[in-house]
Amino acid sequence: MLPSLSALRAFDAAAKTGSFRAAAERLAVTPTAISHHIRGLEDQLGTLLFERAGREVRLTEDGMRLAETTSQAYGMLEETVESLRRASRKVVRLAAGPIFTARWLMPRVSDLWQRFPGIDLEVVPTYRPRMDDQTQSDIVISWQRLADMPRSATKLLELRPVAIASERYINLHGPISAPKDLLTKPILHQRNHWGWLDWFAALNVQPEAPLVGVVFEDANVLLRGAAEGQGAVVGWLPLIDQDLREGRVVRLFDEDITPTHGYFVEAQDGSRNRREIQKVIEWLVSQG
Repeated sequence: MLPSLSALRAFDAAAKTGSFRAAAERLAVTPTAISHHIRGLEDQLGTLLFERAGREVRLTEDGMRLAETTSQAYGMLEETVESLRRASRKVVRLAAGPIFTARWLMPRVSDLWQRFPGIDLEVVPTYRPRMDDQTQSDIVISWQRLADMPRSATKLLELRPVAIASERYINLHGPISAPKDLLTKPILHQRNHWGWLDWFAALNVQPEAPLVGVVFEDANVLLRGAAEGQGAVVGWLPLIDQDLREGRVVRLFDEDITPTHGYFVEAQDGSRNRREIQKVIEWLVSQG
């Protein structure tokens, strides 16, 4: 016969927090109630689960075994309950990077709400949507090279690379008259060096040495650095249209390069058949 769920819940909270008092605050009960539950659990199991030294507690070997199981069990329960709650409320969780969310999605969300007032969209910020654990997301929007487009995804938006920097950068590091000039000047990278490598290759420039420069995950941070004159960056049209209009950065050249990267949308396996998921994906594609 299993112990009471209340006792197991009290044990799980104490195991995770390392303190009966912290567990009590987490569950909104008294420390005495936590202690009572755990002593009853130890009596029922016939083994000590915590070693006590004043107010400090530490899991015993048996306690660690039980803690591993309760953590997994309550994690599965919470995941299932949240999934059922979202399904009943028609909540759609979308995982996307911060620059896509800020520059592309945010200006369009009112249209989504007007078309589908019964759907609640929750956006989960993440830098690498397809690489992170996105089991709680229904839709994933990823940024990839076009050549690496996921087979299960739909292309949402193609991006054209252009070299951009601030006027301050040009004044400090100019003149910049040809693409090859940037090989000897400060440049910043997003995620890896592929953005600049693709840009140089498209303009028939072959770097003679590995590219250098600081690498950032967040493209918003990268654009902030460019605006402050920290380095030239590869900007992606149309995401940087507003930055160019407002003069935070300028294009260094009039290059017209075939799109090299893009955003792709795909539904998680467990969400593909939900009608509201299909509606949101269709809406996203229609906006691309």
